[in-house]
Amino acid sequence: MSTPTARAGSGRRPHASGPQDGGRSRPDTTRRGSLLVIAAVAVGMVVPVQARLNGELSHRLDDGIAAATISFSGGLVLMTLTAVFSPRLRAALRALGSATRNRRLPRRYLLAGVLGGTFALAQSTAALVTGIAVFTVSAIAGQTLGGLSVDARGIGGGPRQRPGGPRLLGAAVILVAAVVSALPRFADTPAPATILLPALAAVAAGFLLGLQQALNGASTAASGSALAATWLNFLVGAVFLATAWGVKALTQGRTGQALPTDWWVYLGGLCGVCFIGASAFLVRRIGVLLLSMASIAGQLTCSITLDFIVPSGNHLPSPLTVLGALLTFPAVWVASRRSHGSTPHSGGTRAHRVRT
Repeated sequence: MSTPTARAGSGRRPHASGPQDGGRSRPDTTRRGSLLVIAAVAVGMVVPVQARLNGELSHRLDDGIAAATISFSGGLVLMTLTAVFSPRLRAALRALGSATRNRRLPRRYLLAGVLGGTFALAQSTAALVTGIAVFTVSAIAGQTLGGLSVDARGIGGGPRQRPGGPRLLGAAVILVAAVVSALPRFADTPAPATILLPALAAVAAGFLLGLQQALNGASTAASGSALAATWLNFLVGAVFLATAWGVKALTQGRTGQALPTDWWVYLGGLCGVCFIGASAFLVRRIGVLLLSMASIAGQLTCSITLDFIVPSGNHLPSPLTVLGALLTFPAVWVASRRSHGSTPHSGGTRAHRVRT
């Protein structure tokens, strides 16, 4: 027997409509948002693996810039091969070019890969001066400030969210967590006067990383594909780093060692593809700040796990390091609470003129 339904114009409303629909959609939206945040945490776990691989390559080459260049070039090769066998990706790249020509996407957004290359350069240079602890805390501070600033202005057409109480509290907790996690390593830090400028460079690099994610989100929306934004990032980043490597070779002469033969040390580019592609997909859905914070939680958690499974030094992670990593999760939860002044964004892929 069929279920009776209201006729058009009868004035009756079908069952399970109106407020009940909204009642069901809100839990669905909350669940979807939680899954996106969990995905961002998982994306962050890729970063320490990439850092280990690039660090090993840098050690064997005795050249950090060369290692970063090879990593970006490896990612570019992977993405180019994907484009060769994927008509959809080639169509997305054409759509990205069309959006640029039609001025729906500012041309300067195409240079987002330079910002990623800048962060890679900071990792291979500033971190050697400041030590890992100071560099990590400085970069996280820059990412957090960048996330707050980019989200507040809606740069790249992403969700425009003013820094309400929950977001500011979450940002403060994530900074405390970073400091607590790094405390055991501060004993190896050089004198403050020596590391001040490199530490500020790390803050700036972290800030630019947040900006890069927003620009990648705009490129993803313009092309309809996160892979198109990823390919563009690796192209621009590889050219930028190769130029820096060439300048170093010209000014300092040929340095470093022969290329290692172990294939696994070259997998940093694959990790970069996963991180940049997933970030480009997520950023317009959860915003730069929440993406950065969830990624930081994943980074610290995976770093500790790697230190237990495959220690890189003579000591296992201390209780303070573990406590700092655990603190990042309530920080992400607090920041994900919707506060007044936030403008929801659908996260769709149809391109519009983006804010600058």
